[in-house]
Amino acid sequence: MSQLNRLARTLINLSDRPILYWASVSGFHPSNVAGFLRGRETLSRENVARLLSVLSLDPDTLKLDPSRIHVWVVAVHEPETLKDAAEAYLESESWMTLVSPDPDGPGSLSQAPQVALLRSGNLRIVLLRKLFPTKMSETPLSQKAGTPWIRPSLIPGARWKAKGIASDEDAPPLLVPGPLLYDLVLGNVSIEHFDALMDKSAPWNWKDVEALAKKSGLTAREVAEIIRERSS
Repeated sequence: MSQLNRLARTLINLSDRPILYWASVSGFHPSNVAGFLRGRETLSRENVARLLSVLSLDPDTLKLDPSRIHVWVVAVHEPETLKDAAEAYLESESWMTLVSPDPDGPGSLSQAPQVALLRSGNLRIVLLRKLFPTKMSETPLSQKAGTPWIRPSLIPGARWKAKGIASDEDAPPLLVPGPLLYDLVLGNVSIEHFDALMDKSAPWNWKDVEALAKKSGLTAREVAEIIRERSS
């Protein structure tokens, strides 16, 4: 049971939803779910299997459902949960792509969810950055849509889908229409659409730098210098 409650706790943490929500969806008393997550035997084996299934985890194989898009909410300053999930569910080789709203596309957004796509074997995962209240004068780039916020080096064995970029360097975001970005963070895209987006990943070019500069309120030269500094 100890492994099962650890796996369930990791997925609940990445969902960024309270225990009360998952207890309600499963039809269990919240105190029983909370007790199980703390390592107590407050759920029967049958009910544990139901909770795992609700979390899209097969109770027999302990593998995530490959037929759906998973959404993980990531607090980048607390990477342990993501690393635990990667160790438990991902294969030895994974691929990542940043996604950003197209500034010239329909429904362009000045502020938007910060998103990355992750593919590992037959799993497709949308990584959504969890934002915390900060003063707008602090780290101004951190609140801007499309700003690089995560790197594959955070996940063992992960690489950028775009070729020729080291996993500990920043990669250019893939520009998508604003409405599609919201569909991604809600998991409302097909597997085929997810894969098609990832396959469009490409290395840096000056159009990428100009787009990122436009979104960040900086010049292209300033963005290029930031990229060089973070890559050095």
